[in-house]
Formats: sequence, structure tokens, C-alpha cells
Amino acid sequence: MTIYHVHFICAPDYMARRLPFRPAHLKQLAALRGDGRVVAGGPEPDGKAANIFYRVVDRAELDRLLAENEFSRAGLFTANRSRAFADFVEPRELPPVDAGLGAIIVEGAPGDRAKARAGLARLQGEGRVAFGGFLEDGTALAVARSGSQDEAFAWLVRAGWVPARLVGRAWSQPL
Repeated sequence: MTIYHVHFICAPDYMARRLPFRPAHLKQLAALRGDGRVVAGGPEPDGKAANIFYRVVDRAELDRLLAENEFSRAGLFTANRSRAFADFVEPRELPPVDAGLGAIIVEGAPGDRAKARAGLARLQGEGRVAFGGFLEDGTALAVARSGSQDEAFAWLVRAGWVPARLVGRAWSQPL
């Protein structure tokens, strides 16, 4: 199985139109999570983008799930970019559906990959990182359990990530 991070671009009127479609969207994603095909998902607080982490057997399955996504079918997601993880640190626990956990998605470059992976696992054990890993393009991505980008960056720098190459964005994780 391969884990994909899919970054969706939302329609300009996403915030105004999403509520009628949200129950079906959450139900769909919760069912996929129950089947093990979704790790986590949720919007960015500004309503401009969303992120879903899928676990699939191949790209064809991912493409099918993207086409069937309730928000995509409603025109709420207008584009997406998917990237596969080469190495993924699974979440230790799944939050309840619609928990709305605040987090920071941090992307960047690991200095020494082995050190960065060990640091990621340590941060997860400390409850500071929910999950993350290393994408096929060599970029690292982690979901930090913090509302502060500066705090999330500090944790990951201590874990072996290169500070000058970190990019973060707020994320709300309803599942």
C-alpha cells in the first residue's frame, strides 16, 4: 500500500457553499478511514485548500477515489496535486470524526534522513507529531500537533530538518 498526500485547491466560494455537502463528505471520508484507505483529512482554515492522506494499492485506486470525492463532485475542489510517500510514519491513534484538531503541516528537507526519521518517530512518541514521512521527491512532511508554526519548526529542526527550507501551513484535521 502507498500513502499519498493530496493537496486540494478549493473553489473561491468554498466557504459559502460547503456546508450542505459536508455531512456526506465526512461520512464518505470516515467510511474510507474505517476501511483503511484514508489516514486523515481536513481543510486549511482560510478555506483555500484542503489535505487528505490516502492509503491505496495503486495510482488507479487513488484516481478513482479522487473522482468520487463528494467535494470534488460538487465543484468545491477545483484542482489537486498528489505525492506519494516513500517512507511513512503511521499515526498511533485516530482522532474522532469531526474533532477539528488544529495542526501545522510542515514540509521541508531533512538534513540526514536517518536522523530526521528517528527524530520524527521521537516527536510522535512525545505527542508532538501525529504522522509524517518522506515523499518520493525527497521532501519531508509532518503533521505537527501545534497551533504555532514557530513551535512546530523548532521541534522539527531539533529532529534534524533543515531550518531554512521549512514551509508550514495551518490545518484543521476533522478526521
